[in-house]
Amino acid sequence: MCSIHWQHQFSKMHLFLLLLLFIRVSTFELSNSATERDALLKVMESWKVNYTTWVGNDPCSGWEGVRCNNLGRVTYLNLSNTGIVGPVPEEITALQYLEVLDLCNPRYGVKPQLNAVSGDLAPLGSLIHLRDLNVSFNDITLDSFPSAVFNLRNLVSLRIDNLRIAGPLPKELVGLTKLKYMYLANNSLTGPIPPEYGNMKSLQEISLWNNNLESKIPPEFGNLLNLTYLNLHECNLYGGLPQELGNCRNMDSMSLYGNSLTGIIPDSWKNMNKLRILWLHRNQLTKYFPEWLPSLPSLYNVSLDYNLLYGPVANFPNASLKIISFTCNYFSGTAPTAPPPLVLNFTGNCFDPIDNNNKIRCQQQYYDCSAYLKELPNGSCPRCPGLQSLEDPKTCVCTLISPVSETSSSKGKLVGSILGVGAFLLIMVLLWFLYKWYMKSTKPFEDLWYGPEGVIRYHVEDIVTATDNFHSRHEIGAGGFGKVYYAVLDGKEVAIKRANSSSIQSTSGFRNEVVLLSRLHHVNLVRLLGFCEGEGIQILVYEYMSNGNLFTMLFKRKTSLSWLTRLDIAIGVAHGLEYLHTFADPPVIHRDVKPSNVLLDNNLVAKLSDFGISKVAPGFDSEMPTRPCGTAGYIDPQYVLTEQLTSASDVYSFGVVLLELVTGHKSIDNARIDGQNLVEWVAVKLSSEGPESVVDKRLGNDYPKQIFHDIIRLGLDCAAFKSGERPSMKAVVTILDACRWSVATDVSVPNDAESSIVNEGGHSHGVVVGDQDMEKTAESLERFSTDAMSVVLPR
Repeated sequence: MCSIHWQHQFSKMHLFLLLLLFIRVSTFELSNSATERDALLKVMESWKVNYTTWVGNDPCSGWEGVRCNNLGRVTYLNLSNTGIVGPVPEEITALQYLEVLDLCNPRYGVKPQLNAVSGDLAPLGSLIHLRDLNVSFNDITLDSFPSAVFNLRNLVSLRIDNLRIAGPLPKELVGLTKLKYMYLANNSLTGPIPPEYGNMKSLQEISLWNNNLESKIPPEFGNLLNLTYLNLHECNLYGGLPQELGNCRNMDSMSLYGNSLTGIIPDSWKNMNKLRILWLHRNQLTKYFPEWLPSLPSLYNVSLDYNLLYGPVANFPNASLKIISFTCNYFSGTAPTAPPPLVLNFTGNCFDPIDNNNKIRCQQQYYDCSAYLKELPNGSCPRCPGLQSLEDPKTCVCTLISPVSETSSSKGKLVGSILGVGAFLLIMVLLWFLYKWYMKSTKPFEDLWYGPEGVIRYHVEDIVTATDNFHSRHEIGAGGFGKVYYAVLDGKEVAIKRANSSSIQSTSGFRNEVVLLSRLHHVNLVRLLGFCEGEGIQILVYEYMSNGNLFTMLFKRKTSLSWLTRLDIAIGVAHGLEYLHTFADPPVIHRDVKPSNVLLDNNLVAKLSDFGISKVAPGFDSEMPTRPCGTAGYIDPQYVLTEQLTSASDVYSFGVVLLELVTGHKSIDNARIDGQNLVEWVAVKLSSEGPESVVDKRLGNDYPKQIFHDIIRLGLDCAAFKSGERPSMKAVVTILDACRWSVATDVSVPNDAESSIVNEGGHSHGVVVGDQDMEKTAESLERFSTDAMSVVLPR
């Protein structure tokens, strides 16, 4: 009886304790929920987020962009594309269980809400459970990498690209041992690439493109056996291709183009059996075509354009390969053949018979085939790029010329400095006395200026002879600067622009313009070859563009550009403008982007023309007062209203050109009954009738519908009335490159992808798509980084 009573009392006590525990846990969870709720509301207030669903006491119950775990703790916060502005609020530190934080701009619609997160991200350093951090495409400007990231030891995915972060690539990232996806691209980071990154064995994807790394590719990357994606394009890399990368047998895609890499393509790379995409164009690689390359079982897309490769190329076998391009090299012998549907691009080589015109257009350091092949007897090495010297004569790898050793004693440096200063002063005194003596004993001498290095000073007599004294039959165009003439100088086809009387500048102004133009080097800018000046004469000599301008090609010829060529032209113009805005020194605003200033070379590669000293922005994107100028239909309306010039003015003009490419309509057409202004006409038609109503009827139905829909929306965004609502050219390039990549990786695209011009009867002129196929495409829409993934357009 006592035993039963005791058991009964124990059951009561047990239930009581369980009830207390339940109450305590519930209270604890409610308290934590309230803390996180308050933190989220304060974050919303600080960042001016306007979520109508963020009401009530429980953020885990239907709050947009918020997810929780089973314990009611916030683990996921997605504020991408919400228009948040300002530094990261301190209140976010209360979200201690946060695992995913997305603050980027992954969608790009007609009315984007662009995020502008700023500051050093310091509050994020306490969120030690973060596994996925994405702050891409924000307004973060820093002199060094945000140190808060180093505390996040559980990170698996780090996307901190397309920002303005400077300073060296941090070695401290090695402490993030769980990191699989590292995206630091399109910043202002400097190198070298830390070899310690080779110890981050979990890494699967690395994206560092468009940073000024001035580095070799660390051979330690060969230790990253899980690596599938490596993107280091346009990073100012030098040295050779590490043979150790052949250990990365899981490699799927490798993009190393636009650097100064030298040497051979290592035979060890044939071990990368899963490799699908290999882009090595625009380097200075040499030696022979790798015989094993076409036989890689998964290989899909290869670009070796604009290198120094030579020797024979065998015919291509039936394989997985769909696109291979090696234009502008020095391959010789019989041109190779390829089975369909393989697209093969090989213009600008030394195949029999040698096409000197195409070779000249490549504009490489060696003038033609004979000059290059004579300099390489018995397989010796070509000249190293500037500021590099030969490191390995067997592989022809070059390296940077070593700076003066820093191990010299301070005493030696001091003595050297004193002697150097003394010698300099002595020389200056002697020069002064010589100058005074010369000026007294001679007549004033002629001011002969030879111009900057790499630009030819032509004699007036040579130009007069080449143009038959500027005869009208040599005229190929005219503009505000003056008339343009076709001529052949030193065996090269050139375009000669002669200033008319109203365009003649002061001597110093003209010379400053020549110096500026000589510094602008990009595949999508018309290149300045030389100049001529004399009494009442100012002449600029440019490369000749055999296919004229886009206006004539688009609106005056019976032939119609294919959809793929239109896309490539848009990408080319975008890249040219991005270079002027971002990479030119000093930056340049074009001010007159229009189809007649887009020239097309023999391969229909688009190049911008008609930019110069008058467009230099002294404090770029700080507004520059100037007189309104440009061409009706392309002028930024904000520019007309305020007379303030920014890079957004070029973006507006580009948007109009992009819409012209898609629609085949002119920017202003008084005969267009339902809308004379193209931007307004497209906006109305797109809204009421869909994209098919505005796409050029000459294309029929043979174009990718979704991609063109996205491009139309991008054109409207670029041509937004308010300049603050327009994307930067950097964002435009990323979006268009992503669209182009989706074409390159989609075997179901329309069949006209292999022809550039189709006449009205639908018959191909047989012009093979040029090297832009490989050069202009960026990353895959499905997974290739914030480089593209963050700007996938909504379907």
